[in-house]
Amino acid sequence: MSAHPVEHSTVADIADPDVIRFLSSNNNTESPQEILDKSDTEVSRIVEDLIDLLIAKQTILFTDLPEPAQQKLLSRKLARSAYQSDENSPVSNNSILSDDDSILL
Repeated sequence: MSAHPVEHSTVADIADPDVIRFLSSNNNTESPQEILDKSDTEVSRIVEDLIDLLIAKQTILFTDLPEPAQQKLLSRKLARSAYQSDENSPVSNNSILSDDDSILL
């Protein structure tokens, strides 16, 4: 499979069982919807990491984000911190907030 046409290629149907098997990482037959649902969590984590990186590089300010987005990001970051400390893992120090920032609940 290729994202771009190559010589002697044909268009593949995403619902084709062979395509689903190829796209499935564990060789279980999953529907396209199952594949998308499974990757949603991974993609959302990538977006969170991207936002953290943009803030760390001072490309954007946390306060530039809409209030609902700020609240969701803070809630997820707090939940991840609590989960990491429950698992005795070192908590990463890549907080969205600086030492001078505060959380309003």
